[in-house]
Amino acid sequence: MSLLARVRDLRSNGVAALLSVAAIAILTAAVVLPFITMNTLGNERTFSLLGSIAELFRRNNVVLAVVLGVFSVAFPFAKLIALLAATSKLTALSDRGRSVLHKAAVLTGKYSLLDILVVAVMIVVVKLDGMAEVSARSGTVLFCVAVLLSIAAGFFVKLDAKPEAR
Repeated sequence: MSLLARVRDLRSNGVAALLSVAAIAILTAAVVLPFITMNTLGNERTFSLLGSIAELFRRNNVVLAVVLGVFSVAFPFAKLIALLAATSKLTALSDRGRSVLHKAAVLTGKYSLLDILVVAVMIVVVKLDGMAEVSARSGTVLFCVAVLLSIAAGFFVKLDAKPEAR
C-alpha cells in the first residue's frame, strides 16, 4: 500500500470536526490573550489581537484595522465553522452543500499562515531597527496552534462518505 493510500485511509469527518472544535476554542483564547509586547524606551505595552485591532481603530488606521480583523479573526473563524458544518451530522446539508463549505474553508485557509508570517516579520523588523523590542506572547503561540489544528482539520475532511461526526 502506498503512502498516499495510507494517508487517505486516515481521513475521518469525526476527527476533522473534533479538530475544528478544538481550533475554535484555542483561536477564541488566542485573540483575547496577550499577543505581543512592545518595549520602547522603558515603556512596555502588551496587546491582544482584538486589542491591537481596537488600537488601530482608535488611531484612525481603519483600513489596517479592517484588514487585520478580516484576515486574522474573521477568516480563521469562518474556515473553522465551515469545516465543522461540512463534517458534522448536526447540520442538515446536502453533499453539494458540504462540498461548497469545504471549498470555502480551503479558500480562506490559504491565508491562515499569513498572519503568523506578518507577526514574525514585524518582530524581526522592529528588533533590527533597535528602537523597540517586540516579543510574541501566549496569544501568538495559541494562534499558531489554532492555525495548525485548522490545517489538520482540513486534511482530515472526507467528503466522499456521509458525515460521521456528532
